[in-house]
Amino acid sequence: MLGAWKNIKQKIFPHTLYGRSLMIIVVPILLLQMIVAYIFINRHLDSMSDKLVFALAGEIDMITEQVRQAGSQEDIGRIIRHASTGLGLRLNIDPPKEAGKPPRRPVNLMWYSAESKLQKALRERISESFTITPYPDGRRFEVSIRLDDGRTLQYICYNNRLISPTTYIFILWLIGSSIVLMAIAVIFMRNQIRPIHRLAIAAEKLGKGQDVGSFKLGGAREVRQAATAFLDMRDRIRRQIEQRTAMLAGVSHDLRTPLTRMKLQLAMMKGSAENGNLRQDLDEMEKMLEGYLTFARGEGNEGTEMTDMKSMLERIVSNARRQGCDVQASFTDRLMVRVRPMAVERALANVVSNACKYAKHVWVSAREQAEALEIFVDDDGPGIPQEQREEVFKPFYRLEKSRNPKTGGVGLGLSIAQDIVHSHGGEIFLEESNRGGLRVVIRLPL
Repeated sequence: MLGAWKNIKQKIFPHTLYGRSLMIIVVPILLLQMIVAYIFINRHLDSMSDKLVFALAGEIDMITEQVRQAGSQEDIGRIIRHASTGLGLRLNIDPPKEAGKPPRRPVNLMWYSAESKLQKALRERISESFTITPYPDGRRFEVSIRLDDGRTLQYICYNNRLISPTTYIFILWLIGSSIVLMAIAVIFMRNQIRPIHRLAIAAEKLGKGQDVGSFKLGGAREVRQAATAFLDMRDRIRRQIEQRTAMLAGVSHDLRTPLTRMKLQLAMMKGSAENGNLRQDLDEMEKMLEGYLTFARGEGNEGTEMTDMKSMLERIVSNARRQGCDVQASFTDRLMVRVRPMAVERALANVVSNACKYAKHVWVSAREQAEALEIFVDDDGPGIPQEQREEVFKPFYRLEKSRNPKTGGVGLGLSIAQDIVHSHGGEIFLEESNRGGLRVVIRLPL
């Protein structure tokens, strides 16, 4: 029951802050108007209708009694004129039947049960039989009374004799005030939500690694404080990246220089087993240094642009095949997404290269979903135990049991890929592959 109610709430309630804020304002207004209308209809309108019905029934009873007592046609004519000019009732005595026309059918009138009240009031005052027939135009109704002497009295009345004009004014006031209040709420909430929307867009761009320029601070004080804190955070991140890049450039220069001298000295020395081992150690140190610098440096200075991921994946697969890896590719049509192309290509190349190291066959596929681009890298290798799939994304972490340590590397391939994917606002995770090995899933937001 609770789960069903949650599903109903998710479908009914708006998902945006703008929609929910409007609901908080509009729903109480509508409830208040409904309560006021209910009280008005059940109290004021009902009592007003009782008074109008009582007055009309008394007038019809009075005129009917005067017609009974009239002794001449002159008296009847005077009564008819008095009913028309003084009381607003059109009276016909023995009206001729309209030949060739069917009788009028009763129609539903919005009189709030005034018709039934009139029937009850006339039944209490008039002993003769009578009928009440609304006119099709909805503005008039007819009261026909059959007197004991055979005559028929036909009263034609307008609906305003049973309902006060203030009712329509009140209903129009309710509708008009509701429209005005809701319009004010829409304008006000739109102006309040717009700064929050700008802040959300800026945060999303920053999470995807895109450049976020300065934007106008606006809205309530708390919103301006949040926007100011966000801009300060952006500046601190920029400074940190710049300082780290500058520091790593110096580290790269300082470490590469002695390595180069040592390699030159080894090249000038006579060849021996010890020299070969030392040269191998220097190559490994240089490779490790390159891996460390690549992981720490990333591609923070690269700008984002619309990139054809299909061409990029085809290029990565082609490079892997040139290195002797058996890679099968399956893509849909052009896969366009805004990314930092060099960084994303580095991440995907690391994932494919990692799969090629530990598997005989690799399959690369990609598809475009509603909100993200999904890239799958499957292999038929030994796989990774489920309890260690989060650990492999940590820097310098290696699986000694499930992966062969002689394949090389320093345990940074998946760490670099995760860092780049997360900087684009995406996600990367590992699954069981239907090929028998491991599946790497990468999702990049569109």
